[in-house]
Parts: sequence; structure tokens; C-alpha cells
Amino acid sequence: MRLLSVVATTMVALMIMLAPVDATGQPPATPAQAPDAAAPPARLPFPPGATHAYVDLQRVANQSAVGQAANQQVQALSEEKLAVIEATNAELTASQQKLQQNGSVMSAEAQLQLQGEIEALNLNVQRQTQDAEAEVVRFQQGLQIEFNQKLAPALDQVGAARGLSFILSVGEGGIAWANPALDVTEDVILALDAAPPTP
Repeated sequence: MRLLSVVATTMVALMIMLAPVDATGQPPATPAQAPDAAAPPARLPFPPGATHAYVDLQRVANQSAVGQAANQQVQALSEEKLAVIEATNAELTASQQKLQQNGSVMSAEAQLQLQGEIEALNLNVQRQTQDAEAEVVRFQQGLQIEFNQKLAPALDQVGAARGLSFILSVGEGGIAWANPALDVTEDVILALDAAPPTP
């Protein structure tokens, strides 16, 4: 039972890291705000002659169609793997209960056989958990590579359209403050979503 909660916690943690949804599949509740605070701030005009800008890549991943699709794929795989683990864990729990309830009336040979089955199921749950975690990580890494390959042309397009020398990534600890007018995140999301799908 404890192992399942560890598995569930791990899978939920993966899903939380990958997508802004909770374990029920619903978007997280947002606190009530005043009506004027709910509207996003008006976008500042991009300064003429600026040669640098910044982008929030986490926001691009969360708000772009490509990023949202990738997050949904990872979540679906995680849920699929968790369902398999839960099914095996249910078998394990049933066998453990059978041993507890009927152990006193079972022959020594039957008890030994059932204990062997319980040990095998326990090892199977552990193996399935490790395999599932590794598969989800590999899948996520593959999607990250695909996302980066699609992101690069979008960044190039925005940089060329704005006449920029470079675009910095905010959120990775390198920028402590920047003029909000230099934020090209929305432009990158639009360019990424407008790109033709790759085969």
C-alpha cells in the first residue's frame, strides 16, 4: 500500500511539473480577484531601436498550442502507467488480504505459495514503477527536444522581425529586472502556434 502512495506521489509530481493541472485534471483554482485585476495588463509598446528582448520560456511552454499538446501527452502517458501499476497493486493487496484472512486455515504449502506470489507481485510493482518513471522521463525528454526544434525558428522569426541582436530567457536566474516593454513572449507564442506542423 505504501509503495502505491509513493508511485502516485511520483506520478502526480511529474504531472504537476509538466502541466498546470491538479490530480483531478482540473486547472488549479484561482483566488477571487477584483474585476479590473483579472484582466491582463495592457502590453507596452516595444521600444523603437531596441536590440535586445527577453522571453519567458515556461510561459511559452504553458500557453502555446505545441507546449500544451506536449503536456497533455505526458499527462496521458503518466496516467496510463499509473493505471497499470494500480492494477498490479490491487492484485498484491488482494493476495495480502487473502493470506491474512485465510492464513490460519491454509496448509503450510499453500501459505508458502501465496507468500511467493505476494513477493513476486511486490517486485513487479517496484519494477513497473521504475520502468514507468524512466519511460515518462524519456518521453518528456523527446518532447522537449521536439519543442526546442520548433521554438528555435519562432525565436529567429521574432528576433528578425524586431531587429534584435539577442533574446534572453527570463526565469533561469539570469535576469533580475527588465523593462516589461522588452518582453516578446506573446510574439514567440504566436509565431510558434502559427508555424506549420512538422511531420
